[in-house]
Amino acid sequence: MTEFEPRYYLSFDTLMLQPKREGNKVFTRVIERNRTLTVPKKSIHIVTSSCDFYGSNYTTVMNTSRRLFGDNKQKAPFLLTNGFGIPFIFIPTLSPLSDQNVWISYHAIDFFAAEGLGTTVTLENGMKYKLDISVPTMNRQYTLAKLLERDFFKRQRSYDRTSFLFPPTDPPTDYPTL
Repeated sequence: MTEFEPRYYLSFDTLMLQPKREGNKVFTRVIERNRTLTVPKKSIHIVTSSCDFYGSNYTTVMNTSRRLFGDNKQKAPFLLTNGFGIPFIFIPTLSPLSDQNVWISYHAIDFFAAEGLGTTVTLENGMKYKLDISVPTMNRQYTLAKLLERDFFKRQRSYDRTSFLFPPTDPPTDYPTL
């Protein structure tokens, strides 16, 4: 059953945003772990308002991706936020501004395989969705998301508070003695 939700923010339950056209209007079909709902907004509007909700903005999250991938990546995955040290990464299948773009949560992808000219993506909830994206492009997008995740964990380790107390080598031994 599909619910209708006028306002929506991405969460760790969000698995995919799919465009849904009805006449001249573009809605978004939101697939979550345990429900599907329709939001009367384009998916890019859901993404940008979610960036604001989590204390950033769309330009900042895309600049973070561009820092890692370079300026020429129009459809680079982006890290929206993190919760309890887990990055929240979304992968676009097309240009983010395209009305046909599908956003997929990187961590929600269990498997993907070729199906005709497209790709069937199996999500963590067991549901399969056929998308108009080639397997090589999907592989590229998934790999870029993996690099973004790796960069996040690398930075997280470098800012770990324990590294400020003791350097990675042996702790200092010249403490004053009492």
